[in-house]
Amino acid sequence: MSRAKSTPESPRALRALPPPEPTLASSVLDRLRADIVYGRLAPGEKLRLEHLAVTYDVGRTPLREACCRLASEGLVTIVDQRGFRVTPISRADLIDLTRTRQQIETLALRASISRGDLAWEGEVTAALHRLTRRSKPAAGRGGPARLDDAWESEHGRLHVALLSACESPWLLRFHSLLFDQSERYRRLATAYGQPERDIDAEHVALVRAALDRDAERACALLTEHIAKTTDRVLAAHPALAAAQPPSPPRRRMSTK
Repeated sequence: MSRAKSTPESPRALRALPPPEPTLASSVLDRLRADIVYGRLAPGEKLRLEHLAVTYDVGRTPLREACCRLASEGLVTIVDQRGFRVTPISRADLIDLTRTRQQIETLALRASISRGDLAWEGEVTAALHRLTRRSKPAAGRGGPARLDDAWESEHGRLHVALLSACESPWLLRFHSLLFDQSERYRRLATAYGQPERDIDAEHVALVRAALDRDAERACALLTEHIAKTTDRVLAAHPALAAAQPPSPPRRRMSTK
């Protein structure tokens, strides 16, 4: 198998460096992004800087900068070049987002499987282990998993680990943007119920295919995994259930 090179410019080399100390601007950006993705700021809600300044205990300038940055990520909408709102949600947007995410992530996963080395395999295995340890049965053994904030964090890390050996900062950047958008939809739908789903089994099968270097099966499983999430969001959230556009695509899995 080919091995990923750890050049100074590669994502792998960058991951080995200690994280920089967060600045006030980056801290505000991260908090505001999290409040939008987690649904604490509702779709379409006006972002009043004077109120947010009190909530975050910061001035309006870093808040305005954070809103402009999140507008470039699609989480915030600029209104008449003056104010800001949380970007609204729609069924058509979620369908488009899902298809784009499927294309970007399978492209990155295929490259990661081709280029990943033993260190990558170790990172993926460890990420899956941490994630499955965070899954808690909600109603006794065999019940649907209850997903807390710690699980959510490890879930994101597993998806990043799977793609981390692709050696394309652009693909990883697009993945990050699309993943946050998908998480916002999923978390907004959680308030209306969590359909039963063996998500641990989905992750285990995906990781097994990736570590077996079966790119076709791994990409098919990832495509299906993303589509299942979208199906449940569309069925659960009342604002997304009315129209009837086509469902996200699925791919046939190999029988290997």
